[in-house]
Amino acid sequence: MKGRLQRTLKRAVRLQDMAVITSDDLLKIDADGYQDIRRAATRARNGGNAAFVCEHCGFPVYAPREPNTKLPFWRHHKGAPQKCPWWTGEPGSTDEVSASQFQGAQESPLHLRVKHLVAELLNADPRTEPGSVVVDEYVVLGESRRRPDVRATYDGKPIAVEIQLATTQIPIIVAREDFYQREGRHLIWLTWNFVPVERKHLLTAFEDIYYSHNKNLFSLDDKVVAASRAKGQFLVRAFWEHGSGWNSKISALPELEWPSSGLPFAVAPPLPWHTEFRKRWLEATTHTGTPWPIRRDLLLELAERLNDEDVDATHLEEMDVGALLNAILSFVSGKPVGSAQRNLVEVINTFLSSDRRHRFARVMRKVVSVTAGEKFLEKDSVAKKFSDAMSGIQDGPESVTGDVALLLFPDLFQKREPVG
Repeated sequence: MKGRLQRTLKRAVRLQDMAVITSDDLLKIDADGYQDIRRAATRARNGGNAAFVCEHCGFPVYAPREPNTKLPFWRHHKGAPQKCPWWTGEPGSTDEVSASQFQGAQESPLHLRVKHLVAELLNADPRTEPGSVVVDEYVVLGESRRRPDVRATYDGKPIAVEIQLATTQIPIIVAREDFYQREGRHLIWLTWNFVPVERKHLLTAFEDIYYSHNKNLFSLDDKVVAASRAKGQFLVRAFWEHGSGWNSKISALPELEWPSSGLPFAVAPPLPWHTEFRKRWLEATTHTGTPWPIRRDLLLELAERLNDEDVDATHLEEMDVGALLNAILSFVSGKPVGSAQRNLVEVINTFLSSDRRHRFARVMRKVVSVTAGEKFLEKDSVAKKFSDAMSGIQDGPESVTGDVALLLFPDLFQKREPVG
């Protein structure tokens, strides 16, 4: 039965919040959302846990891509019960797949050449601490160890360079990243002579390291090597594709952004619109609220995003959508937003004291349950406010309120069900 693939796993449950993600949902998720699922499943598996499980049998699942179509699908991890009607076959282990790449060889000749080239260029750069460049030697951290292709101390920072030329499975990529982060070493994934292609044709391993570097990809080529030697400085070519095709530039390592947690990048991707909108709203908001005319301009922008010709900024203002956004943001932020209230209990009680906002109670109950939890809803004063407010007509998912909530807070309004 090994290797037989049924692809009939219909629904998975995300254990963090019990969200149900169907196979159809998985196909509709954008590249960023898919990468989040891919890494969460891998990181949990590497730690001996599960992030997603089959809704039918409860066994851990992950979401690989089908090699030909590149479309993601749910698949059981190795050892799943074959009696599960959604059983997807027995996948090969990470070690089995990795061992087949070079017909038993430890690495390709190109991989060997590139890592020694990296060592040469680092040694020639005056920012590299003398004697710190090491090729192919183990780094030990507790009971774990990794052998970076090249490691050094550069510009006062311990770094590791891992060469990525072939298909490397996501468990290996994530395990190395987590190890170096725990060790306090900055990791750079580096390939050779990267040729930009449409994202749908990008090797999965390259897409994985692209996301590791905040949607950047680093490469060497003969021109970069020549420039590095001429300047006596370690240079890389950075690639990024932020919705307008591939771009690239040659960068020295000090020119990169080096976050304290995470991998370096050359150009940060733009924030998703809803994240950037929320950021601007928060910046404009004080304890007295969100002032006009900034509120008007933001509501106008929001109305345009709703793509409903019957809804404009005036309509949203009359609905008191600004107050709704501040209430939701209070619970997302964990502190009062646009309010002089002292805590979240006061925020929700004051918000629901207005009869005109009772129609928002259903939405706010969902927000509170996801952010503050069910125990918060059981507080006497809170429970009474919701009971009174929800006795009237509520705005549903298809209303303007529902559209606004889903547009600006997609993570709060996913379907959640118990495993069963």
